[in-house]
Amino acid sequence: MTDTTEGSGMEQGQEPGIVVSYLPIGSVVKLKDGERPVVVAGCMAFDGVTCRLWDYMGYPWPEGRQDATKDYFFDSDMVAEVLQIGFLDRAAIKHQRALTAASGLYQEAKTRQGK
Repeated sequence: MTDTTEGSGMEQGQEPGIVVSYLPIGSVVKLKDGERPVVVAGCMAFDGVTCRLWDYMGYPWPEGRQDATKDYFFDSDMVAEVLQIGFLDRAAIKHQRALTAASGLYQEAKTRQGK
């Protein structure tokens, strides 16, 4: 989990003391061994091709989704650096709470898939 109020100041739209389980949609990350940044487009993502669960799905930054076969799926431990935190307003905070509530079932499902 990440405390969004750590550091030198709060980002626009954040509430004091909000803890997020996942990077907000729109966050831009550099992946370990990645050639380019990736923008987060979803959390607790299912890859229909491999039938595998991933912590995140995203698209290359800055152009975004160009081709349905170019989805990037990755787990939290594959993130080398967070370049930009996505927008976090009240709706996103509500979504974070839903992700937190579902995280137990999600982790069980990931364990069953062998990850």
